[in-house]
Amino acid sequence: MSLKIVYIAGKVNGEPIYECTNKFVRAKVGMWRYLPIQEVAAIINPLNLQGIHFGISDEDAMKICLDALSKCTHALFLKDWQKSKGAKIEHQFCLENNIEIIYEK
Repeated sequence: MSLKIVYIAGKVNGEPIYECTNKFVRAKVGMWRYLPIQEVAAIINPLNLQGIHFGISDEDAMKICLDALSKCTHALFLKDWQKSKGAKIEHQFCLENNIEIIYEK
């Protein structure tokens, strides 16, 4: 069994910070619905990545996020991912880099 590293992708820009934070935390806590938790080495919440902060440019944020995503084996796309320019870029990145995609139920 190889351990998995899972990145969470979803809409961030334009979301109220409290709701956005809770959405990503709920996804992390509920990861067991998608993968056996004993197989998951790490879950990457992009809101917690070093360098991500309020006011960062979209371009700089995407560089940080794609760098983190490049180290992952899987990505969980939240239900709202298609409403996010950044999550769409992350989705394409997964397709191009053979990162397994999971869609939130």
